[in-house]
Amino acid sequence: MNFKTLLAYAAGPVGGAAASFAALPLLSRHFSSADMGRLLLMQTAAALALIVLGLGLDQSYIREFHHYRGREGVLLKHTAAPPLLLAAAAFAALMCFAPERPSETVFSLADARLSLLCLLFAAALLLTRCLSLVLRMNGRAWAFSLSQLLPKLLVLAAAAFCLTGWLPADTFTLLTVFAAAQAAALPLLLWQTRRDCAAAWRARWSAAELRPALAYGLPLAAGALVYWAFSSADRWLLRDLAAPEELGVYALAAGFAAAAGMLQNVFATVWAPTVFKWAADGGGADKVARAAALLCAAVLALSCLAGLLSPLADLILPPQYAAVRFVLVSSVLVPLLYTLTEATGIGINVRRKSGLVPSVSLAALAAALPLLYALIPPYGARGAAAAAAAAFWIFCVLKSELSARLWQPLPRRTFYPATLATLAAAVSHTLFGNAQNYPLFAVLWTAGLLWAAWLVRDDLGRLKARFGRR
Repeated sequence: MNFKTLLAYAAGPVGGAAASFAALPLLSRHFSSADMGRLLLMQTAAALALIVLGLGLDQSYIREFHHYRGREGVLLKHTAAPPLLLAAAAFAALMCFAPERPSETVFSLADARLSLLCLLFAAALLLTRCLSLVLRMNGRAWAFSLSQLLPKLLVLAAAAFCLTGWLPADTFTLLTVFAAAQAAALPLLLWQTRRDCAAAWRARWSAAELRPALAYGLPLAAGALVYWAFSSADRWLLRDLAAPEELGVYALAAGFAAAAGMLQNVFATVWAPTVFKWAADGGGADKVARAAALLCAAVLALSCLAGLLSPLADLILPPQYAAVRFVLVSSVLVPLLYTLTEATGIGINVRRKSGLVPSVSLAALAAALPLLYALIPPYGARGAAAAAAAAFWIFCVLKSELSARLWQPLPRRTFYPATLATLAAAVSHTLFGNAQNYPLFAVLWTAGLLWAAWLVRDDLGRLKARFGRR
């Protein structure tokens, strides 16, 4: 993958993160913290629907695409039709026989209108996933990025419009904005993939084509379900164990922290294919170790920057979100540690042992639950963020150790102390930080930045020498 292609694929995640980053302060000034918390719950529930209804067939589409050259329509029909038909049947049944159930389950509010919005958002997300994969696998990088970016831009436009005061400030309006933005991207996607959709429509149905796709996809869906339970337990327990306002604070912090997730999106696009190529050539362990070391330093540096810059949250958010600056410090560790795990745990995929990953997620979930139950009642959103960061560190260590034993052991003398020290500093800042002791934490984060620079001192020296020659 050349630089231009990488740039095209990165445009969507980077632009989407920037749009979301800009939209959150605007939304927080119009909607209550309870409404923002309900938005987070809708997005989390939609992610669950995507896993359950998708049946893992999206992964089958990715795996088999290059084996169906000239028959892509057949593959698309057998991997897209079952999830879409299942979703249509499930959503119709819910609205006919239990219209208030989705809202009651997700928000603890019996409201059929909110149920309808949840289902529309999930349906639009599912269809967007199916169609955007067609663009991704056909190498249409800019079209793929646009499909990821458009909903975020529409939300940003709606958030700016909210400041006029012409829209009601309630849960229904907020969820409508996000459901409508997600659905509004579909006409463009349908137009971009019209030939692929037409080929799928004309293709003949065959159960023989579906069986191997399900055989491959269902175990992956089960693994994704376990990971979803692990990664979303903090939101549901915060809903049940703390005030609604705490979930709103957590939603804002998670939204800002998601900007760090763009690193994971870009990294994942190029990392796995590159490592698989190295492994096929009979090597790559040294390169993986070096990349993991650089990424570890990047995680340390970005975490320190988040801690240093956290007071800026007070400048862009209303007073009721004063705790966001502290929650954010731990929240940003979650996507950063997950990105690091993509590098240090790659040996599991190289050895084709991905079936072991759900056991890692289960172990991390078992560690997360006691932490969440212990920290949420006294600390609210702060406790949820601290527990989630600690659980993801455990997930990172377990997956890294499993990878080291299955494939090649990576140098871990620096990796574990650096990430553990970062976790300890972030959790301390989140749980015990305040405006008065911020200078102490600022010194700590500055020292962390210097440590990160020391870890990559050789690379910085080579970079300086290269620019010096120019």
